[in-house]
Amino acid sequence: MDETYPLVQARSELGQLVNRVRHGHETFVISDYGTPAAALIPVDELAELRRLRDEADIADADRSKAAGGPRVEHEAFMAELEAEDRRAAAS
Repeated sequence: MDETYPLVQARSELGQLVNRVRHGHETFVISDYGTPAAALIPVDELAELRRLRDEADIADADRSKAAGGPRVEHEAFMAELEAEDRRAAAS
């Protein structure tokens, strides 16, 4: 289970937390007023999360294309993905 640090505490211990993430591959959740707000994760895990998200987006586009769905311009598609990410982050 990830350790959770209040924002004020995380701010004062940031260097130590970053070293633990970098060298110990630990992850931490930072809360703001008791609500999870951010996470400190190793950079390689962030890269993997981004890769997986990109693969899922490409698979969605391929399914839509194969199903004969409506064609969407790249900019409009990316704007919709960003809007979905914002909605997910807000919930």
